Amino acid sequence: MERFYADSCSLFVRAYDAFHHQPPSPIVGDVAFYRRLARQAAAPVLELACGTGRIAVALALDGSDVTGLDVSEGMLAIARCKRDALPEMARARLVLHAGDMCELELGQRFGLIFIAFRSFQHLLTIDLQRKALAAMQRHLAPEGRLALHLFDPRLELLIEGIAALPKVSGIDPATQRRYTGEVLRASFDHVAQVRRDLWQYTEIDPSGAVLERATREMALRWTYRWELHHLLALSGFAVEAEYSDFAGSPPAYGKELIVVAR
Repeated sequence: MERFYADSCSLFVRAYDAFHHQPPSPIVGDVAFYRRLARQAAAPVLELACGTGRIAVALALDGSDVTGLDVSEGMLAIARCKRDALPEMARARLVLHAGDMCELELGQRFGLIFIAFRSFQHLLTIDLQRKALAAMQRHLAPEGRLALHLFDPRLELLIEGIAALPKVSGIDPATQRRYTGEVLRASFDHVAQVRRDLWQYTEIDPSGAVLERATREMALRWTYRWELHHLLALSGFAVEAEYSDFAGSPPAYGKELIVVAR
């Protein structure tokens, strides 16, 4: 993920908000869900893999003290611009750091730590997942909560050639440039539970001329529901609640995998 979103001027960073921050929301109800958890927290909030600040900015505007951390300086550059445009009080409530969630050392405890939009799945080994969870546990207040959002693996998406390859598109409201993204190839390591997608992004100006086209690989690890339960238990967490969407529906095959733990 550091490589995929590495440089602040790359096509992959520029396209992110056009794909994921314009209506309709990529994941319906997630901001409201984290807002409720943040309001219940008795201490500041930490968002890991905060990206360009879609959720962290919303929580700061809602009155929460928020720290956001991301491994990508490119994504953080956009988040900092959004923070600088906030009203003074909200701007003061949002702190942004560059860093790796597996090496987390902030010297502070938080009432809520969360990883949104399936970013936990970019930790490609159990060792990295456990290392990150240990770091989260060190930073969680005694009565604090951890919230993770993954997806429940749909088997047809894990077999080459069965399901259609993903496509996304969106328009940057400031420049009116259109961005498209499509997966050219998906490959699978079923032993490691890793899927690798070769994405092609294209930037198109309002006249329809192609300005740039580039390809880059993104990898993620799928995690099964009970595997996640055992992983959390091994890391000292107890699952308090789990849902298949951000409206609070019970767990369901092939939908979202959302857990709240203490």
